Amino acid sequence: MKARHPALAASLLLAVCLTGCGPTDPRQRVLEERARWNVTLLSWAQGTDGTLTLNARVSGPVNSDLQRLTVRVLLQDAAGNPVDQEWRTLDLSGIERGGPEDIMLRLPAREVGVEGIGIDTVPAPDPDEVPHIVELDL
Repeated sequence: MKARHPALAASLLLAVCLTGCGPTDPRQRVLEERARWNVTLLSWAQGTDGTLTLNARVSGPVNSDLQRLTVRVLLQDAAGNPVDQEWRTLDLSGIERGGPEDIMLRLPAREVGVEGIGIDTVPAPDPDEVPHIVELDL
C-alpha cells in the first residue's frame, strides 16, 4: 500500500517519536536537559582578602523545567593549569527562560594563587563527577 501523503506520514511519525521516544531513565533526562544550558564567565576579580567574585551569564531553553544546574569552577595558575576546583549549584528558579541572565558567584579565598578561572557545565560527567551534580539526586 502506498501512502498518499508521505510527508504527512513522516511528520506524524516524528511527532509521535518526539513526544514518546525520549529517554525513560530520569537521570538521563536530567543530563540531556543540563546539556541545553549555557554558563559563560564574563569577568572575575580577587579581593584583598583573597575572595573571588565571578560574574557569569546563564541561559537556557524556553521550555526547560530544570530548577538547578551544577557547574565546576576551575581555578588555574598563570599557565592555565588547574590548581583547584569548586562545584557550585546554581538556582535556576529565578532565571528567565530563553534569555540570558547575569549572575554573581563568590568563592572563598584559596591557599593557592589564582591567575585564571573557567566554568564548566560538565555536560557528560564521568562517574567520579556524578556525585557533585546535585540535580542528579533523584
